[in-house]
Amino acid sequence: MRVKISFLRDQNSSTSIPLHHQKLLSLSLQEYVDPITSDKSMFNFSSLKGTTKIQNGFMRILSTKVTLVISGPNKDFVEQLVQSIFTRPHISVGKMNLIPKSFEVIPDPEFQTKMRYLCISPLILADPRLEPDKSQEQIDPSSQQFSDILYNHLLDRMEKAGFSEDKLNDFAEFEASPDREYVAKINETGKKYARYYKCMEGHSMLGYLLPFTLHAHPDVHKFIWECGMGVLNEQGYGMIDTVK
Repeated sequence: MRVKISFLRDQNSSTSIPLHHQKLLSLSLQEYVDPITSDKSMFNFSSLKGTTKIQNGFMRILSTKVTLVISGPNKDFVEQLVQSIFTRPHISVGKMNLIPKSFEVIPDPEFQTKMRYLCISPLILADPRLEPDKSQEQIDPSSQQFSDILYNHLLDRMEKAGFSEDKLNDFAEFEASPDREYVAKINETGKKYARYYKCMEGHSMLGYLLPFTLHAHPDVHKFIWECGMGVLNEQGYGMIDTVK
């Protein structure tokens, strides 16, 4: 289940949050999630979205409306989380207060073998708590290694989620192919598709923001739609959205 929550920015609070604000957002949501469940492995959420201006590593919110997407395969959990958020006058992200206004359930897309996505929160390939060296290594998103890492993480998570060995064998077809024109344009302009972020424990890690095409079993598409891709999804990393 996937839900988009709309907030009004409290104009008496700060108008800016750090550009890399997933850690702050995760801390804010944690107090709502903890009373509901101790298992956060199947929970994912996006970065905050609104009309913004980037200044000196901070994101200044220019619009009065800010949105957040949350998702998970457990409908009851997602519904309880949304209800909990709306029981309080505001949610604080750093020094910015966001007042819950409305929410809408986002219908699932028609899951097919080939689908195009973009990242609406950074995609992390290695958990810095377990693989500190690998979490600092930038990998060419057009390489087979990039796709293989995502596949291995995915199978591990789906196995822990209860998929049988026979079912996992059905998921052997998997290829993540970032948009080559996008990557080439980024390389030509000297911009970055990978930046450093920090997990809840304060460790640095590389995260990727780029569009890509995924060839996989429809059940795999449904899983990443609900649970995210890569690692640290419960900390708000690896949320994807379909390309319209």
